[in-house]
Amino acid sequence: MVNMSNKIHIHDLFFIILLLLLSWLYNYPNILQSGPWMPHMWRQADCLSLTQNYATGDIGFFTPEVHWTGPSGNGKTISEFPLIYYTVGKIWGLTGRNYAIYRIIDILLVFLGLFSLYKISDSILKDKYWAYFIPLILFSSPALVYYTNNFLANAPALGLALTGSWIYILYAQNKQKKWLWISIVIFTLAGMIKITSMIIVVAMLGYLTINALVDLSQRKPNFRKYLSDILPFIPVFMIIVLWVMYTKNYNAHNNEHIFLQGLYPIWDLNTTQINDILNKFYFNVLPSFFNKTTLVVILLIFIADIVFLIRKGQRELLLVPIVFTGVILYLLFWFQALNQHDYYLINLLIFIPVTLIAFLTELRIRVPKLFKSPVFKLIAAILLGLLIGKTTLINRIKYNVEDPLLKANIVFKALTEEDFKFWNYKQTKYSQTLEALDSITPYLRELGIKRNDLVVSIPDVSINITLFLMDQKGFTGYGYSETKGKIGERMEAFKKIGAKYLIVNDSSAVNSEEFKPYLSNKIGEYKNVQIYELETP
Repeated sequence: MVNMSNKIHIHDLFFIILLLLLSWLYNYPNILQSGPWMPHMWRQADCLSLTQNYATGDIGFFTPEVHWTGPSGNGKTISEFPLIYYTVGKIWGLTGRNYAIYRIIDILLVFLGLFSLYKISDSILKDKYWAYFIPLILFSSPALVYYTNNFLANAPALGLALTGSWIYILYAQNKQKKWLWISIVIFTLAGMIKITSMIIVVAMLGYLTINALVDLSQRKPNFRKYLSDILPFIPVFMIIVLWVMYTKNYNAHNNEHIFLQGLYPIWDLNTTQINDILNKFYFNVLPSFFNKTTLVVILLIFIADIVFLIRKGQRELLLVPIVFTGVILYLLFWFQALNQHDYYLINLLIFIPVTLIAFLTELRIRVPKLFKSPVFKLIAAILLGLLIGKTTLINRIKYNVEDPLLKANIVFKALTEEDFKFWNYKQTKYSQTLEALDSITPYLRELGIKRNDLVVSIPDVSINITLFLMDQKGFTGYGYSETKGKIGERMEAFKKIGAKYLIVNDSSAVNSEEFKPYLSNKIGEYKNVQIYELETP
């Protein structure tokens, strides 16, 4: 029987210390003050743009906007429930833009989830070693490590889902209604922030439903119990559906297609397209999700769980195939995003702890000597150490190819020569172009350029990267497809909408003859950035 406790003990403090040590290894302290970074700087800048507009714009919670001015004449758009954006934005309104505040809030939400997973594992397995091992192996995922200390909502949503699971188990143990309703609130927030975090909630609901059907088939009806178990989850899904409906309506009346919403299923593709995505997924995206060799081991453990289930294992083993089914359905429904969007996979990580906890539970019952074996635990520790070492190098190289700890690659062999060349190029390019934009805002204001004065910022194929860095409303190379490749028409279209200035962070982008008419009135220069005033049409 699960025995949960909501008290903090010395073992809990030790686990928190382990998380802090891993944070140091993963270079979190030095990254805290960094702005949006690669990979997926584009999506990070969108999140930061929403946050900055909450900080400085006169907008309400339910009417968010970004810096990019769309065809509708404003930057109004919405995706996930903006609780984090709004909270950080209001803090920034008092402190000024501070990346560390945002990163720390996301880290705390994920760490709370990992701590909750530790408590769940401890209560089920009744073994401190394995209780530490389960969340720590999850925290060796390169994607989770990168996005925990980041600006996207996927990792915090996973953290909330894990936290809700712990609180729900507290309710299952002592039947105190407060824990039930607290868990329902947390699950609802997790699902509104990222609906994919609902995999564990759907699995729990499926498990409760199957339990009810089994009891009914055995003529043990207890309708009051079934209703008390299942009905509290109904508001969770109702509220999430209402939120999705609101976002679709809001975007339909403002700016659509900025954020990926809806399904991107495999059945809309032909065989060539499917094979192309599978190739990119296997070689580029999957290694970011989790170490591929370890994934094979986890899949073998999953098969063992199914065998245990068939051979009269504990009924809780049903969670494993239910979660697995959810993972497969998710991959099919959002298949088209799997060619590059590794953060789409973060909430699929729930499969790993569910599979491992189920396996270790059966080992504890069926083969207790192996479960307690020091040799078995040592092998698991070595595996964990290798995974953490590799992820440490993978995370550190993204920010600094000259990081001293990268010398350990001789041992871990996590990085190739191509990795060093790639990240050296990215970091050098950033320092030569975008870096100056993150500190240019005071200079723009000295020139008399107000925040809401529309600018054309180039080069920038994203929606908000350069505009956010400058905290400037306007246009980039994104959108307005009817003028793509037609520089003169595009610039004139922006001027008609209200663009007053052209800001260039890389002079090679304006070498074309068509740009010359827009470069005649230079009003400022900041490091590598050139600023031009455009003639009023």
